[in-house]
Amino acid sequence: MYDNQVSLNAQVPTILYVVGLIAIMLAVGGVFLFDAGLSRAGNVLHTTVQKLVAAFVAAAGMSIAGFAIWDTQFGQAFGVPNPFGEALKSWWLGGPGINTYAQHLDPAAMPGADSFQAFFAVFILFAAFFAALLAGSVIERVKTAGLSAVTLVFGALVIPFAGYLVYGSVGPLSNAGTHDFGGAFFYILLGCWALVLVWRAKPRAGVFGGRASEPPMPHNLVFTVAGLFLFLAGLCGYALLNGYLVPGSGYFGITLNETGMGVIVTNLMMAFAFAVLGGLLAWKVGKSPYFLLVSPVAGWISVSALLDVAKPWQAGLTAFFAPLIVVGGYRLMNRWRLDDIKVVPLTLGPGVYSALMTAVFASGVKQGGYFGLAGEYAPQHASVGIGHQALGVLVFLVLGLVSAFVVVLAVEKTIGLRDERVDQGLDSALDHAVLGEAAYPAAAPSEVEQAAVTLP
Repeated sequence: MYDNQVSLNAQVPTILYVVGLIAIMLAVGGVFLFDAGLSRAGNVLHTTVQKLVAAFVAAAGMSIAGFAIWDTQFGQAFGVPNPFGEALKSWWLGGPGINTYAQHLDPAAMPGADSFQAFFAVFILFAAFFAALLAGSVIERVKTAGLSAVTLVFGALVIPFAGYLVYGSVGPLSNAGTHDFGGAFFYILLGCWALVLVWRAKPRAGVFGGRASEPPMPHNLVFTVAGLFLFLAGLCGYALLNGYLVPGSGYFGITLNETGMGVIVTNLMMAFAFAVLGGLLAWKVGKSPYFLLVSPVAGWISVSALLDVAKPWQAGLTAFFAPLIVVGGYRLMNRWRLDDIKVVPLTLGPGVYSALMTAVFASGVKQGGYFGLAGEYAPQHASVGIGHQALGVLVFLVLGLVSAFVVVLAVEKTIGLRDERVDQGLDSALDHAVLGEAAYPAAAPSEVEQAAVTLP
């Protein structure tokens, strides 16, 4: 038994990850509520069930071998022969890394096993979170089976490979100097997948003219606003997951740069506050209060890469302009007749903006490597710069667009993507048409009359 694996110092990071898990689940719940409010009354149950299936199919896919794909970077850094094979042997779903209590794992082979096991759970929920967001780009028009196949590949292979590249201090991009903290590059990846998915799924009936049984207007603004605030609350706990908490040494960003937890959460609040100020301007420019409503989310994504290396005023300044980028993205989507008011406009532009603004405010910040290593993996041997940030953006745009095109097209040609019922007059009655149940059964005339009589 290895008591040092479960000492108080060893379990402090584990506690942080558990708190973060709760926070991510809150954010996932917020995504569900947001889309339930945006969908039409006759589609609420269908939207919710479809999102639930898509999200946790991705989570299940991640659990099989996704963590091993990400962990390969550490095997490479420590000079392990056949690093992917060894990572897979230990950290696939049936491996000893996740099926053995931490106190029975030799720290020489698996240091910090307890926190790594908790991080395994974080990865599972991380996949569900991004898959839920992806599903929200094509509500009320796609088959659940087709969407689930798309999110399965997204969660099982694409997100883990992206994590291997840039999420961690010894991945190929992050070890060279590409900086991310809260997932800006993952939002770029998500934006690319959503863009291809929206393109192939085609618009909802009536969005850009043509026949529709009723306008595609949100049925419940309370759900949408409640979902938004639940999402923001989750971010407050999620943000600190993206780093190394080393008792006695401090807190380091996920790329092993110097930072501090207090500054990070202050930067997040600054991003929310100044994004709302920018949202007032975006409301006027975009001629819709929607841009004010989503401005805190835009602010978060715009600072997600630099939250750990920026000063509070820099985070606020960056976030202020994010809602205007969302307006620009939304107008481009409308011009191209692509039906998505939230995911692509909120993620793709602000994600790229965040990655590049990191170089503006954090150029020269030291990062990369890992504790106790030397040479090309020595701690903080690399520096943040515009070249590395631009390279990261290019890599993730290519990775996102190419992988999405291949997967979505393959699903479209085999399982099928668009649900033909939305083009048969059932676009606002998918609860009954697909599930045989409805969240909001239509009121009978006698019920309507009775309600009218009892109103004051």
